Amino acid sequence: MKLHNDVWIGAVICGVGVWAAWQTTGFDERSSTYPMILSGLVAALGAGVSVMGFLKTSPPIAMAAAMGIALPGGAVIAAWAGALGLGLGFLLPTLAMQIALLWLGGVRGGLRILSYALLITVVAYGLFGVALDVPLPDARVPWLV
Repeated sequence: MKLHNDVWIGAVICGVGVWAAWQTTGFDERSSTYPMILSGLVAALGAGVSVMGFLKTSPPIAMAAAMGIALPGGAVIAAWAGALGLGLGFLLPTLAMQIALLWLGGVRGGLRILSYALLITVVAYGLFGVALDVPLPDARVPWLV
């Protein structure tokens, strides 16, 4: 039996979700609720991807093709996390990440990419920073936002 890449990818995503949920057990009660729910959803979705991979009847694709798509996106997200850790604030690194991910996703046209990236960044800031009151990283240099 040859397993689809979805089985392995789902298992990794599920494992990351379980690990993240375990990490939240060290948070205080007020801070742990949102990350615990989010990591539980990630674990459940990863498990769902794995189960669907078992049930697939189509021929599997080469892992090299899947990795050629996923690795650049992962590198962009890692660079975003690094920028947050360096104190570059939330807005500019998030905007840059959205621009890169949209381009990697096949969206073309500078104005279109910038419009979508601005919309996603503003919605993310509004959802997390304003509505959910999640403490977002502050910029060490105030003009960086």
